[in-house]
Amino acid sequence: MVSATTSENTVPPETLPEVTAPPGFTLVWRDEFTGDELDDTKWNIEHSTFGDGGNTLHCYVPEAVSVEGGVLVLTGTDRQETCPNGSTRAFTSGMVHSRGLAAFRTGWFEMRARVPEGRGLWPAIWMSPDNGVYGPWPASGEIDLMELRGDRTHTARVNMHYLDSTGRRAQSPHDVRAAAGSGFSDRFHTFALRWERGRMVFMVDGLEVHRVENWSSSVGLDDAPFDREFFFRLNLAIGGNYPGSPDDSTPWPARFEIDYVRVFEPL
Repeated sequence: MVSATTSENTVPPETLPEVTAPPGFTLVWRDEFTGDELDDTKWNIEHSTFGDGGNTLHCYVPEAVSVEGGVLVLTGTDRQETCPNGSTRAFTSGMVHSRGLAAFRTGWFEMRARVPEGRGLWPAIWMSPDNGVYGPWPASGEIDLMELRGDRTHTARVNMHYLDSTGRRAQSPHDVRAAAGSGFSDRFHTFALRWERGRMVFMVDGLEVHRVENWSSSVGLDDAPFDREFFFRLNLAIGGNYPGSPDDSTPWPARFEIDYVRVFEPL
């Protein structure tokens, strides 16, 4: 906190909103995205073509990441960009992640976000292993708190990825529909995960929507690969196998807005 006094006025310390923790939990980490720039003690900004494995069409660039009016904004555009690896992409977008800065194992994780609408857009809130000790994806796991297709914003997906006891790719996808006549692009919604030993409980707007228990992985250890610390990824991918390619109907710029990210641990 910084207080500055001049002959004319005093700049008060930054104030953060009061947060009520879920029963049995206490707040241990958060970003409310106050101020006018991203907190680089909590987040890294991606500058790459991350997502090539899914045939995405974007280049993540720093200028696509901004903090405006108390929300993190990841902006997708149809501007051509030459990426750090020398490839040229038809679209730019934004990703931030907390690798090396904040990673957690078990707890209650909650985000509030509003997604963009448009064909070829792929907003996501997810968690990746801080140290892939069990091998390359998906052996070391992935947790998806929310992802959806921009042309189907009435349906969000939660999921887990890993290798099962036979060494085959395993997942536990579940689609969540917004209330009739609305979508996840209409307003902000909360997406949460209660991660316990041997149990993952996914929630949307405070309601449990999916539960996974007692998974069996190729590692053969209890809870593996979800027995390690995971970090956050927030991104707006463009194109690829999952959402398809943008077309003339896709509105630009596209804005994925995140109001906050909060982490609670058991008392």
